[in-house]
Amino acid sequence: MEGLAVRKMKRAKRRKNLEIDYEKRRMPLSLIDTETRMENYDKKELKTRAAYFLLNGVPEFSVNERENGRFKLLAAERDFFAVKTMGATEIEGRIYRFTDGNAEIFSCIEKLKSANLGAMEEAYLMERLVKEFRLTQDDVAALIGKSRPAVANTMRLLTLAPEVVGLIESGKLTAGHARTLVRVPKEKQLAFAEEALRRGYSVREMERTVKAFLTPPEIMQKEKEAKAAAKSAELKAFVERMRAAFRTKVSLIGNDRKGRIYIDYYSAEDLYRFEELLEMIESYERD
Repeated sequence: MEGLAVRKMKRAKRRKNLEIDYEKRRMPLSLIDTETRMENYDKKELKTRAAYFLLNGVPEFSVNERENGRFKLLAAERDFFAVKTMGATEIEGRIYRFTDGNAEIFSCIEKLKSANLGAMEEAYLMERLVKEFRLTQDDVAALIGKSRPAVANTMRLLTLAPEVVGLIESGKLTAGHARTLVRVPKEKQLAFAEEALRRGYSVREMERTVKAFLTPPEIMQKEKEAKAAAKSAELKAFVERMRAAFRTKVSLIGNDRKGRIYIDYYSAEDLYRFEELLEMIESYERD
């Protein structure tokens, strides 16, 4: 089995092979190729983005130089097409000279750094980096600036039933809601998702529903009893603190939601002591 140091060296070597030197210059838009066409994007959204660039300036774009003198856009296609709608003919860009494989890795990384991706788009890109380019989840996390658990949680969405994935892609179900279904058998995931949408569950409510489904009744009962015992212990401790503070008998009837507290007194001195304590509290509140 490989040691931790060996694994780290391998990761470091792999990243070192991804050349990141670039040249910065202006280039004609007509020489830049994209993966998709402008028609695939909403025209209204592109115009809104173009208006933003007119007010705030056009961003730099990253491209990979090809042997035929043309360039391949590595990320931010939507922004690129938005700039085109402005009537621009040239853009400022970073020109890289990657091998084809490294260009694809860099393109995936740049896309993952974008704030415009949906949860499933992120998951597919991460899966590609792991399966096709043999990066580890630790590698992906380091390259895109996220934690490894965040990468793992996103990739878990890929294990969900296709119908549930469709709900995420359509924006009907959030990634947070969907992640609670990972442990549910696939044949029951859609029913849970539809029930959550119908009832308007929060993520926390959905977690509780899934837990109740997956946990045997006897375990649930034990957990309920343990919680009740913990609350009871907290109340008992609270009463003991009051007894110590008032130096008299204190009784409680009820539970952690509602009830009554009785404070006994046996002399005028007890009443004076309570009054002093009350004055201290009121004085503290005024200050």
